[in-house]
Amino acid sequence: MEQILVMCDPQKALIKDDTSERIREILTEGTAENTRKAYQGDIEYFMTWARFALGYDMGFPVPCPVVVRFITDHLKGMDEDTERKLLGLGIKGKSGTHSLNTIIRRIASLSAAHEAQKVENPCRSREVSTLLSKARRASAKKGELPNKRKALTRDLLELVISTCDDSIIGIRDKALLLFGFASGGRRRSEVASAMVKDLMPVDGGYIYHLPLSKTDQEGNGLDLPILGKAAVALDAWLRCTGIAEGKLFRGVTKGGRVLDGINDKTVARIVKKRSRMAGLDPSRFSGHSIRSGFITEAGRQGKSLGDTMAMSGHKTVRVALGYHQSGAAINNPAAMLLG
Repeated sequence: MEQILVMCDPQKALIKDDTSERIREILTEGTAENTRKAYQGDIEYFMTWARFALGYDMGFPVPCPVVVRFITDHLKGMDEDTERKLLGLGIKGKSGTHSLNTIIRRIASLSAAHEAQKVENPCRSREVSTLLSKARRASAKKGELPNKRKALTRDLLELVISTCDDSIIGIRDKALLLFGFASGGRRRSEVASAMVKDLMPVDGGYIYHLPLSKTDQEGNGLDLPILGKAAVALDAWLRCTGIAEGKLFRGVTKGGRVLDGINDKTVARIVKKRSRMAGLDPSRFSGHSIRSGFITEAGRQGKSLGDTMAMSGHKTVRVALGYHQSGAAINNPAAMLLG
């Protein structure tokens, strides 16, 4: 630890009083709303911790030793006074250390803010990278594996949608789940924000134009097929509600009255509710299960990674490959070397 601190230059910090406001400005433009909220929350937490733990407000670039101190404080525990103040403000939910995943996420948010301001990024330093790498190894040795949600592959998806009856809520939930899966494993925010105007009828279903996504901030868009069962379910939803414009998926009261649009949390709640009704453990599923389920199922069925990514919209192979290989593993010809 001392060696890491000595290697960083604390004089690189620029102290400014308006840091929080400048960060908001940096992160607001050109960033998806959910991503922006996550970045802002993480950075506000970081800055508040720094003020209480170190006694000053930081500007950019943040010095490397401060980032190292943040990691160690949240892995091994911070002083009681700092934690008491964070808990008192409600900015820290509970006492004790952070999970490694939470620490990595907060550092990633801090890194994004540095990149946006085009200043030297301490989060990319050898010291921080080494510390996080060692922390990951230590976590793995302890058996603290990442808490990944289960993929909603075809067999599980069919089990889940079997719980959808002919009520208007059942018709909506079935259409929503199949739309999210069939259109390439859409993110929950993309399902919630889908618009009727972006649907184009074609033989056998629809083409849905996704105008913007997390990996397509420039708005190039994706044209995605909604065919087969997904198209039939979507037809049923549009027909029973008469929706012809605006948001594609809407809230529905218990009495069957159609409300305004839904948000991404509603999509996650539908996945959990339907998985529970299907007799599955809802804690193992989330809105992301639709996305991971599509990619995993494509691997199971031997679809190429390129074709799969063309629909999912992944820009880099690394993330998609993990799910795809997981699905393809059972069909690997080398798995039967013993006959």
